Amino acid sequence: MTKIKSRINTLSVTVLSFCFATVSPVLMAASLSPMSLALFADLDLVDTGSSHNISSQEVNSYHSASVSNPFIGSWQLISGRYLDENDLWVNYESLNLRAIKVISAAYFSFTTVKESGEQGDDTKDFWAAGTGRYEFTDSHYIEYPTLNSFGAGKGASFSFAYELKGNELHTKRIEAGKLKEAEVWQKLD
Repeated sequence: MTKIKSRINTLSVTVLSFCFATVSPVLMAASLSPMSLALFADLDLVDTGSSHNISSQEVNSYHSASVSNPFIGSWQLISGRYLDENDLWVNYESLNLRAIKVISAAYFSFTTVKESGEQGDDTKDFWAAGTGRYEFTDSHYIEYPTLNSFGAGKGASFSFAYELKGNELHTKRIEAGKLKEAEVWQKLD
């Protein structure tokens, strides 16, 4: 019986090491069941270059976050507007902007394009992109971009008041007491 347990543990460690080496540790941890996590709670994880060592407590928090996190999934921008440098509102529809945002248990990523050209022409020009960590409370969703095309520096954050209405996410970004941006996203999955 001891040899069987030893072989199962060796096989389990090999499979888990492969998974952690090829998949983000955070995503892998969020997809494991609590029973599986209990088996591997004391393992040293393979460094995937993320310099993020996951403790058993952190894994459990990611697992429970994925169950109760309403943001996880893919979202499509359906409307929005922002206040430009001249304090004038710019409607996203007038710019023909289209965007997709993908949110995991701890990270977000979005790409926005501007559709241009004549009717029937499917030309899309790059507009903006960003990715990084995020967190949320009962009333605010805060993004901490680490890579972006819009010049947000190290340590920047963007806080949005939010409201979930069915499969729609309504956000408002307020800076210094002034509404700067409002968006509506529709959940795709």
